[in-house]
Amino acid sequence: MADPVDRVRAHVTTTILHATKLLADLTEVDEALQTLTPALDRMTNDERESYVARLCGYDEQLPERLRNLVEGLADLLAGLTTADGVRAWLEQQTARLENDEIIEAT
Repeated sequence: MADPVDRVRAHVTTTILHATKLLADLTEVDEALQTLTPALDRMTNDERESYVARLCGYDEQLPERLRNLVEGLADLLAGLTTADGVRAWLEQQTARLENDEIIEAT
């Protein structure tokens, strides 16, 4: 039977890979739509990303949220690699939540 920390580490790693792939897929959709809609070339990157998100029906903040998710999970993964069985990381995060601190991806 695998160590629980190893199982969580593997799951977090897989989730990071999925989120990263989704970010790449969203970029590819944006690029593909540019070939179909030449007017998109005249927009700034932010305008185009917002337009494509609305056109495709997803939240235009999704790419940024996915980046934050990947950064947060990477922080978790770093905590899961400690030798103390993750106790120090968990205590730190729990204390921050109990103090109503906003946990930002670093």
